[in-house]
Amino acid sequence: MGEKRTSRRIPYRKRIRLGKENPTYMGYAVNISGRGLEIEARNIFPAGTRIVISFQDDTDTGKNTEEIRVYAVVKWCTRLVGSLSGKMGVEIIDDPGEAVKNIYKEKISKLIKE
Repeated sequence: MGEKRTSRRIPYRKRIRLGKENPTYMGYAVNISGRGLEIEARNIFPAGTRIVISFQDDTDTGKNTEEIRVYAVVKWCTRLVGSLSGKMGVEIIDDPGEAVKNIYKEKISKLIKE
């Protein structure tokens, strides 16, 4: 089976909140792509679950801005051996302000300049 990704993954360490209806659990985004995130958290959800993710974007100013909420569907999940946490890959299905897309563009342009 071939690679399905249309954009490259970039390291992106960001504390987030996530949940099914409300973002009540803590986790970390560990990388970002043009259409999704890889998340590490204690509370992981099975593939096919729709979740809401909230975070504050501080990439432009270095200061926290207002909360960003995006909606995603879990594409895969795995529990880490010997750990209480797991990882899951999510595809963004609703990003009202295109926050994830814009963060990805900013990160990729910085990599190209380096």
